[in-house]
Amino acid sequence: MLTTAPENGSLPMCGTSAASSSCGVSPFSSISGKTSIMANVIEVNRIEDLHAYALTWERLFRKTPHATFFQTLDWLQTYWKFYGQNKTLRVLLVQVESEIIGILPLVEQRETTHAGPVRVLTYPLDAWGSFFGPIGGEPTATLFSACRYLAATSKQWDLFDLRWIEPEVDRGRTFNAMRCHGFTTVPYTWQTSYAIDLPGNFDDYLATRTPKFRASIRRAIRKAQEAGIVQERYRPEVDATRPFSPNEELYDRCVELARRTWQGGSSSGTTISHAETAEFFRECFLKASQRGMLDLMTLRRDDELIAFSYNFCHQGRLLGMRMGYEPDCKRLSPGVTMLGMQIRDSIDRGDCRIDLGIDHPKAKERWSNKTLLSQRLCHYSRFSVQAQILRWGHWLKYRSAAAA
Repeated sequence: MLTTAPENGSLPMCGTSAASSSCGVSPFSSISGKTSIMANVIEVNRIEDLHAYALTWERLFRKTPHATFFQTLDWLQTYWKFYGQNKTLRVLLVQVESEIIGILPLVEQRETTHAGPVRVLTYPLDAWGSFFGPIGGEPTATLFSACRYLAATSKQWDLFDLRWIEPEVDRGRTFNAMRCHGFTTVPYTWQTSYAIDLPGNFDDYLATRTPKFRASIRRAIRKAQEAGIVQERYRPEVDATRPFSPNEELYDRCVELARRTWQGGSSSGTTISHAETAEFFRECFLKASQRGMLDLMTLRRDDELIAFSYNFCHQGRLLGMRMGYEPDCKRLSPGVTMLGMQIRDSIDRGDCRIDLGIDHPKAKERWSNKTLLSQRLCHYSRFSVQAQILRWGHWLKYRSAAAA
């Protein structure tokens, strides 16, 4: 289903009578230098209809700051295939002067809260990654138009909740766009991700660690090398002019290794070997490999796989997804060895950041030299009792957290 913005898509600029006076410069000024412009929002509700916009999506993705695999159409199609049940897809494409200048993928889903079931309009990420946002090089205009459209259309949701916003990239755009069109936006700090900003060489990184941990890293790498352990990095470079097949045999060996670790007995449903998520992770591996956005680090001893690190990468930025190592090799500290070698090799390759994610903070704090805070912006429908109860619950929760 495709729908377009009401009122012939005419979007008045902030500061005019149709918008809040707190909004400032026209979000379209960087596009055309005009004070007024006609914009149209196309809403796509069926995943198969997005095939028609694949080339446009790809063009805009290449312009997206700090873009990740999770902002690709490949990711959205994979996510929808496995987790789109009982959800409503709402992809908003912003068109200015016959050209699509930005995309805002959204999803409506029912969530269970302390206030009861709540219908939420949010990003299609579900905490698989650390950050999310609009696709394209004009995020201000995209967010402005999308929020204008959402404010003018019927609302089936109770809570408009944009999570995983990266403040370094967003710079208040989302908050301003929501407020500009009448959403009573409440900002919260959402999650903390632990990252490593990579310096010019490995010794400079080690110098930032405690003497004890620095010695542990060096000792683990030295013992591994003495034991004949070698590292391999699978990071396919895709050439559109040549056929390419992902290394599925290597991935299968990583899954088999994961089954022999604690992941094999995990009931969380988030490991690469779990029955509920195995096919999802495999498809992500295939899609990311075909895009040249996969990074798979392995350690081997006598051709035996003893550890792996499964990551996504783009423009020198890595996001760690899953890691595993052979239980029988604990005396070689394979976890420390793996990450130490990965950091050293990433520095040599010219990578700039490794995002270790949000889970297991105590283990990651030893490695991290930068914490990345994501933001959450909420608008609670005044017509929803559950949303208003949730608003007070959030206020108490975040107030208590701030006072702690």
